[in-house]
Amino acid sequence: MKYCDAHCHLANLSQLMPLEPLIREATEHDITRYLSSALTKADLEWYEAYSKDFNILYSAGMHPNFEPCDLDFQDIKRLCEQGKIWAIGEIGMDKGNSELALMKANFVKQLDLAMDFRLPVVLHIVGHQQEAYEILREYPLKYLIHGYAGSVEAFRNFMKLDSYFTISERVLREDKRDLLKELLKSRRFLFETDITQYYVVEGEANPLLRLESVIQTIAELFKVDTAILQRLQAANYQLLTGQSI
Repeated sequence: MKYCDAHCHLANLSQLMPLEPLIREATEHDITRYLSSALTKADLEWYEAYSKDFNILYSAGMHPNFEPCDLDFQDIKRLCEQGKIWAIGEIGMDKGNSELALMKANFVKQLDLAMDFRLPVVLHIVGHQQEAYEILREYPLKYLIHGYAGSVEAFRNFMKLDSYFTISERVLREDKRDLLKELLKSRRFLFETDITQYYVVEGEANPLLRLESVIQTIAELFKVDTAILQRLQAANYQLLTGQSI
């Protein structure tokens, strides 16, 4: 059984490090699939060139709070029409963006597009959890809520949707233990690194291998066999993407 890094930014990471040797090493550790996000026009060029070689499915979206994001609605629509992307995203709401009306308008516009093309949506929700839920409940789509680390109550709301969640390092903290238990209990999880060039630690040889650490930590905390975690992620990956790991 293999692993998928269910949320990362490999095009962005490639600006800092050559990816071919990193991916080759990751494959030796059973990390063989990637759900990666495009947020810039330069990202799109990289995925066009390398996604098939590296077993990458990529999404694209207008991020709610990432200044370098230069994709516009027409970019996303073109990618949908051409069948290039597996999902729209990451999109959503972020409390760090003070332009609430514009952020909501972009969010809704992209959800409408996802409905038109029946595509899943990769969500970035930081704050505004209830408001985001009230919007999303109007759209019967599949959702991958990446790196969720909000309240347990909001998580239970999002579970009313057709939602899956990526588990990352940020939810391994002691103060998030109740949320982590709920995530595992739901069985609707995948694992992520969320790696970008900005998150690489000085001297870190291969940040893609962080995925192993996340999975191993969970296995040790909850006395769960990693093979069970692998099988659950593989099943959820197939439900989301229609492909097998």
